[in-house]
Amino acid sequence: MKVFATCILAATVGAVGLPVLAQQTTTLRVGSWLPPHHLIVSGIMEPWAAAIEEETGGSLKFEIMTSSLGPPPAQFDLLLDQAFDVGYGVSGHNAGRFTMTQVMDLPFMSPDPWAGSAASWLTYQKFGADYGEHDGAHVVGLFTHSNPNINMAKGRVETLADLQDKTIRVGGNVTGRMMSELGASPVQLPPTEAQTAMSRGVADGITFPSESIDFFGITPVISSITRVPGGLYTDTFWVAFNQDSWDALSDEQRAAVEKHSGMAIAMLSGFAWTNGDAVGESKLNEQGVEFITLSDDDVAAAREKLKPLEVEWLAQAQEKGFDGQAILDYARDMVENYRADKKVNVVK
Repeated sequence: MKVFATCILAATVGAVGLPVLAQQTTTLRVGSWLPPHHLIVSGIMEPWAAAIEEETGGSLKFEIMTSSLGPPPAQFDLLLDQAFDVGYGVSGHNAGRFTMTQVMDLPFMSPDPWAGSAASWLTYQKFGADYGEHDGAHVVGLFTHSNPNINMAKGRVETLADLQDKTIRVGGNVTGRMMSELGASPVQLPPTEAQTAMSRGVADGITFPSESIDFFGITPVISSITRVPGGLYTDTFWVAFNQDSWDALSDEQRAAVEKHSGMAIAMLSGFAWTNGDAVGESKLNEQGVEFITLSDDDVAAAREKLKPLEVEWLAQAQEKGFDGQAILDYARDMVENYRADKKVNVVK
């Protein structure tokens, strides 16, 4: 789809009738598959768009669509097909397509949304140009969600052993694989069906951040929540322009987008998920839900059980001709630089 442009016509001046030089406004359509009140839209995409509009003095505007043109896994192809100018999506919704970009999806890579989002972007910025995973698009941001918990409607998970034979709703194949490795039986269902599934005993629990438990109306059926220190898993989200739409922007407009993208998007994500989780947890606390933290020994055991996923990712990187260990090490260094629990200004 071509970039939409409208000219603001100026009034004529004086008797000679010479037109005042008009400002040209470029309006870009932003594909969206989530409702406008979801935090990705209201807490990330809308502030990002508003900052760029202000930076350009209104010469660049964004129209965030309120109806989806396709399901979440179709978003990147819709962007490539120019159904809209800008889009966002979950890398893991297209299994095997964004393997290298998904380094942060590996177990225990993202301890919080600040560190995960910053590391995902900085690692992509350093290595991503060689991946070739987003050809036809211009990626301006990556981010991750907050730490997921094991949210139970039936039973409690105090130790890893308590996961045995429990049916856990998951959102994708990678999370499903993790639950299987930890002894649970995964069932893949859309989040809109999770509450019904747990009410009817189809699933005993669900892996989700607290924000999402509240957003999808699952809070009423949850009885206990198990936190997994270090971040059991995360998803990597992308924000990108169609390449033709990007190329059609002026140098000044591209500079404005870049100024408010990248790490700025990562930080918006950190704010959005942290605040969303606070709201979600307050609702869960009001209901008297029990919060449990997995022990250090069980976390260490979980890391060991999930190590094969990292080994497989490294093998895939090698097959593609990349130094996966260098990418993984850099990502982990960036996580340490940006983790939210990092102590500063501490007198020794």
